[in-house]
Amino acid sequence: MPKDALTPQPPRSLTRHPELLEAAVYEREIGAPIARVWENVFDWEHLPWLHDQAFESIELLEAGEWGWHGDVGFPGGASSEIELSVDHEASCYVARTRSGLGAPGEIWTYLKSRSEDTTSIRVEFWVPPLPEGTADEVLGKIGEAYLKLYAGLWDQDEEMMQQRIVASDRRVETGAADSGEIVSLGAVEALREKLPLVVDFAGHPFRLVDIEGELLAHATECPHWLGPLESCEVKRGEIICPWHGYRFDVATGGSTDERRLRLRRAPRVEVDPATGNVRLVSST
Repeated sequence: MPKDALTPQPPRSLTRHPELLEAAVYEREIGAPIARVWENVFDWEHLPWLHDQAFESIELLEAGEWGWHGDVGFPGGASSEIELSVDHEASCYVARTRSGLGAPGEIWTYLKSRSEDTTSIRVEFWVPPLPEGTADEVLGKIGEAYLKLYAGLWDQDEEMMQQRIVASDRRVETGAADSGEIVSLGAVEALREKLPLVVDFAGHPFRLVDIEGELLAHATECPHWLGPLESCEVKRGEIICPWHGYRFDVATGGSTDERRLRLRRAPRVEVDPATGNVRLVSST
């Protein structure tokens, strides 16, 4: 049966299309609580950043408690209109490709809490009917591709969720910084050889960088979702969060993408002109 002969499902339907074929099933346990996994499901914004090997862009069309709907671009120029709908009561969601690459496929994911810190997932990949005589072979290859892709995607998602948990716990434990703290870092020339360098100041991590000869410090947590900034490349005085693409000026800590966020206030880097020793002091 040709793809265009399939009867389209109504928007946000939580009923599986009866004419699709199951290509594969992916199951694993995620080292994160189910609340974090649900948070990840609704986080459409991270797709082209955390998963840049699979997604190139996303334009959100609408979103709500029911899920989200957007135009997704892929490496190579292809695109799809994807709608993700959730059923909290059944603890599942479906990502339905409504048009473009992969249409009219469906990917169903079922979640189950295993403990306070673990969640099991079951992902079913459903594709349109295939020509007779080649269905089994082609379906097997499609299934293998999906399994390989989703193993990588969930590896990245799991790492992001775990890092966010650690960062959230650290933020709660640390509390407010001591405005009078001073941290000595030794001789400037020896320090430059170690840069970029992450140091602790008042209980929070900051990274020291050299920008055109000037030593600066910036926070290593994105204020959006506490994304890791300690390994971000500095380009033209700017860093970009690898989780969601939020941009910040290293010198000021302010947003450079008009999203009005600001990094945690960084300490000032001082170099003693007489001794050449470097220290961090609280900004005022």
